Amino acid sequence: MKILPQTDCCTLLGIDPKTLRNWLRHANMQFVTHPTDARLTCLTQVQVQQLAALHGRPMELPAAQAPPLLAVPEPPMNTDLALPEPPHCPSETDLLTKLSHLETQVTTMQQQLAQLALELLQERTLRYEQRLQALEALLQHTERQAVQPPALQAREEELQQGEAGRKERRLHPAELRARSRLIPLIEYGAGGSYVVICPQDGELHLTPDSPAWFDWLATLSSFRFLGKQGRFSAYRKGRMSRRWSAYRTIHQHSYQHYLGTTDHLTIDCLEQMAATLQSYMAAL
Repeated sequence: MKILPQTDCCTLLGIDPKTLRNWLRHANMQFVTHPTDARLTCLTQVQVQQLAALHGRPMELPAAQAPPLLAVPEPPMNTDLALPEPPHCPSETDLLTKLSHLETQVTTMQQQLAQLALELLQERTLRYEQRLQALEALLQHTERQAVQPPALQAREEELQQGEAGRKERRLHPAELRARSRLIPLIEYGAGGSYVVICPQDGELHLTPDSPAWFDWLATLSSFRFLGKQGRFSAYRKGRMSRRWSAYRTIHQHSYQHYLGTTDHLTIDCLEQMAATLQSYMAAL
């Protein structure tokens, strides 16, 4: 490969050294070192011809004026200047095949996601049902325990009275009412019905708001009520009076409200009074 010094290159192209350096920078070319004199910067004959072609410069000179060419070994090709090979472009058929494969994968993933969502919903439903069953069982057990103590107390009172009757003479019913602190109880039961328990007669099968219900209340001077909204104790104003009052003590504070006459003591009336007295608990 032939090389030319920089001054000869400028002469052949008809330009100054500064313009030559600018052309080399834009063409991404570099000077080569002279094989015998490292101080000289040179270009190959091919580089000079490329610059002349890029900028339209003629290079025809008389043979006598042509600068001598030096034969030097050809340097290794600069791989940095080699143009990269164009990337392989897949064909349209390959692209369509890949697109079809991706669509199949997306459809499969959507089906799997829908199946997982359905299983999650079923699992949540099953857990909710189990929790509801557990809460219902606990509620029934609690209400059953709440119903049992008054009945057990009445049963124990009957047993104590029976044992005392065997040792002593039987007391008159009026004496029993005078000596006993237990009073009749009306309580809302677990089955959604109201239970009536009398200390002397045990559980009474009375239908609320029926004629037998009001006849039984007319024989009482006091009773306790445990409803859905709260509780209280009711007392008659006097033996000859039909007027009742409701009492309840909350945190050492006593509350009293007029309840009504005997023929107005319905279940709704008792529940409303229980809710009214229970509201004082939240106010404290």
